[in-house]
Amino acid sequence: MTYGRNVLSVSSVALAVLTLVFAFSGCGEEKSSDSKTGDNAAASEPSDAERRRVTELGQEASEALMQSLGGQLKAAMQSGGPVQAISVCRQAALPLTAAAGESFDGVAVRRTTLKTRNPANAPDATDREVLESMASAAAQNAAPPDPVIEWQDDVARFYRPLMMQEICLKCHGDPASFSPELTQALADSYPDDQATGYALGELRGVIRVDVDIAKP
Repeated sequence: MTYGRNVLSVSSVALAVLTLVFAFSGCGEEKSSDSKTGDNAAASEPSDAERRRVTELGQEASEALMQSLGGQLKAAMQSGGPVQAISVCRQAALPLTAAAGESFDGVAVRRTTLKTRNPANAPDATDREVLESMASAAAQNAAPPDPVIEWQDDVARFYRPLMMQEICLKCHGDPASFSPELTQALADSYPDDQATGYALGELRGVIRVDVDIAKP
């Protein structure tokens, strides 16, 4: 059961860097208070310390993913362009995403989106709700939406939005603009690919950091 949601702010620079991580793969101060459901809403109210811990771990785990996967993808783009980046993504994206969470106690990291490239990144019901809300906010405000925290029974989910940047369009834009080599690489690596047809500034997806709030 989801108990409530925090909406957070984050710098546009951080979002741009993190979007590069997501593009080839298949936080700041609170701006709003939690909304609670159920008869025991007050009892489930997260403390300031819990909010700080979840936010800090969300930022740190996202940074760990950016440094590992993002570094490999940047190197691949420089050495072999989008086709090489697709190859690196296929081999390394899921293991490096998991490893980013394993570096922290009680943390798990995954990436998800409404339009998957790798079916392993498909959203669950809570993910989908957050993604749809963020996509709507981005479309209405013409600006990146704020990260949010979803508070559940024993886990807090930190969601960080990833927006389409110019470089992302090389693999996620109009398929008609792709080279034959890239089109073939995508078909070979991701036969169920849905992650094309994006426009600049649209929501690509999120990095989700799950924090075990039962741990001190």
